[in-house]
Amino acid sequence: MKPLFQLTRSSMIWLLVSILMVTAPYATVVPGWLFLLAVLTVGWRLMVHSGRWNFPHWSIRLVLLLLVLVGLLFELRSGSAMVITVSLLVAAFLLKLTEMYRRRDALVVLYVALLLIVCSFLFFQSIPMAFYCLLSLVVVTACLNTVYRSQQNSDIWRPLKRSAVLYMQALPMMLVLFVIFPRMGPLWQVDLNTGQSFTGLSDSLSPGDVSRLTRSADIAFRARFDGDLPPENQRYWRGLTYDRFDGRRWSRTELQQESQTSLLTQFNSAYQDYRYQIVMEATGQQWRYGLDVPLSFPATMSRLSDLTLQGGEPLMQRTQYSLVSRSAPVREPLADGHYLRYLQLPENGNERARQLALRWASEQPGVQAFTAQMLTFFARDFRYTLEPPLLSGRDSVDQFLFQTRQGFCGHFASAGAFLLRAAGIPARVVGGYLGGEMNPLDGALSVRQYEAHAWLEYWDSEDLSWHRLDPTSVVAPLRLEQSAAQLFSSEPSFLADSMLMRTGFLSGSLLKQLRLRYEALNYGWHRWVLNFHEHQTGFLRQLLGEISVIRILLLILVPGGLVLLAVAGSLFIRRGPRKDPLFLALQRLDKHLKQRGMQRLCGETPGQFFSRLGQVFPSLSDEFTALSRCYEQISYAENSDPQLQQQFRQLINRCCTQIPQS
Repeated sequence: MKPLFQLTRSSMIWLLVSILMVTAPYATVVPGWLFLLAVLTVGWRLMVHSGRWNFPHWSIRLVLLLLVLVGLLFELRSGSAMVITVSLLVAAFLLKLTEMYRRRDALVVLYVALLLIVCSFLFFQSIPMAFYCLLSLVVVTACLNTVYRSQQNSDIWRPLKRSAVLYMQALPMMLVLFVIFPRMGPLWQVDLNTGQSFTGLSDSLSPGDVSRLTRSADIAFRARFDGDLPPENQRYWRGLTYDRFDGRRWSRTELQQESQTSLLTQFNSAYQDYRYQIVMEATGQQWRYGLDVPLSFPATMSRLSDLTLQGGEPLMQRTQYSLVSRSAPVREPLADGHYLRYLQLPENGNERARQLALRWASEQPGVQAFTAQMLTFFARDFRYTLEPPLLSGRDSVDQFLFQTRQGFCGHFASAGAFLLRAAGIPARVVGGYLGGEMNPLDGALSVRQYEAHAWLEYWDSEDLSWHRLDPTSVVAPLRLEQSAAQLFSSEPSFLADSMLMRTGFLSGSLLKQLRLRYEALNYGWHRWVLNFHEHQTGFLRQLLGEISVIRILLLILVPGGLVLLAVAGSLFIRRGPRKDPLFLALQRLDKHLKQRGMQRLCGETPGQFFSRLGQVFPSLSDEFTALSRCYEQISYAENSDPQLQQQFRQLINRCCTQIPQS
């Protein structure tokens, strides 16, 4: 027999299931080589448990620890501190398996498993993840139960049932605390830069950057309007602007915050206002997306002079905010410094493009005539594609305009801004998104990465206003009328990283409906979670009238006490003593024989009872002998096999069926 402190077979099985479930969510977070460590440690522990290998020598464990530390130090150069911290926790969790022999070692592993379940919410906050973590908690608790079970307790599923019952009993108290207990700020600050690979625009832009985003179907943000939606060709979601050009890449300079009141007086009031809420995914950047052009925004955000919305900190987790926007030209008298900034070009390079711009400016004086000439030029021989030829050297604009003539929106916006500046017209490139997929189930627009877009803005000295100009409207006018998914469906690189969307698997009638329902549910969940603090405060005010510490404590203690009393009652207050299943089966046979006057006598043991019945009913003597043997094994043997109890009940049923009542 194994020592009491040694792990049993069922404990080892549940322990390995717990390790698998706890570490699975970190597959996309921690370095990949940690899963090689997982295969090594779990495999070694299985071989030890089967008796084929011994536990690794302390020197081997020391080498593994040093290799892990070196690997994490190497990852620290490119990863975030939070990811490295969680990776260290996962590594320690796995290395502990190589010396796990006693119950106390298993307890350490399981306690770390509970901590890892909590840490998974730093990286994932979806509905499926919440249910997955709850299931992981049930499994880990079941494993805790098996650690203290003896070797004779071989029922592998009973701990899972007990664990599920425990969590069902704890559910009412959890709901009371969740609804009533007020949200508190953190006692300390944690760097939530998880190191995830954010997909989206960056603070610099080259012509091919935007086209790379069309490989992904990840959602950038969701928007829900209070009233009418803007037309399809007016859904320009501004992210950030680029005003510096080095010959190949556009970048942005630091801008000052613009006062809201001064901008409001410069808008044309003839245009319609749009009120909406945005749930934005993490980007790791400070800017926030909004419909061009934002009028009203939260106090936690600021609007720069180029109409870019900016938060106080980089966005490391999902957030929600409300905006009011108007799609209209913005009147802004440019000071000398701003005027020169929007005319900046490298001193040399792209000479053919400069000469073309100067010729147009001399032939067609006026900003409107120049832009019309430029759009006519783009509409003539240019092709809109996701896979344009590569542009090399510092004369990339010349190569695009006079040689390749194939490009994506970034190519046209960059070349257009260059031509405008070369002609003495202030211009800037704007990066953001165009469009959005309407979900009819909740009325929200889902804007995905493949809808990334770039356009330009030019400043007209006649009305002192910025005007939007999108060369895509003449090169590929369907881009403004159709979704990007419809327009680029034939492009090989479109949705290359999202093959389920690329192949149309999620676009079929049934699967699309399921996808839309899930996205609507997910969007509602995110909005509810993000707004829960406000909803909770309103609920407490309605319930208490005035929120105070005393009233909140009473509100927690009274329902909490009632829940605990109900749980205690279900545990300790029963209608009667729980009867043994064997006794119930014997009682049924005794009741069946009572009409014949052959019931069990007072003081008669079950063995004597079955022996007497075997003599009275010779045809059933084998069954009664088996009943006697089964009863003795169940009652007195160390191994109480559930199959024996089932066999005992089946024999009782057979005897009751074959013995007539009279």
